[in-house]
Amino acid sequence: LAFVLPLFLLFSSGLPPFSVIFVVGGIILAAYGITMNGVLLEVSGTSNRALYTGIAGAGNILPALFPLLGGWIIKEFGFQPFFILFMVIVATAIFFIYKIDCRK
Repeated sequence: LAFVLPLFLLFSSGLPPFSVIFVVGGIILAAYGITMNGVLLEVSGTSNRALYTGIAGAGNILPALFPLLGGWIIKEFGFQPFFILFMVIVATAIFFIYKIDCRK
């Protein structure tokens, strides 16, 4: 969904229905939160779980910084380069997600 939504916005001819975009974005954000907690539990042992949780919590500053960066990219270069960059980032993340081996 995170890859399809910007693709939809790139090729839409008129004003997209933003209510649908916000609902889909909320679903993506909720799924991200659920899966990240599951991955954190899978990769950390009981002895180092607090350390991993702290590192993951420190990474939560990025959702506050990326909208600022995204706004700057949109202001300087426009929406199309922003959506293309976003799709490249999501495709890269998908590559690394499939590299995780949780069946140990």
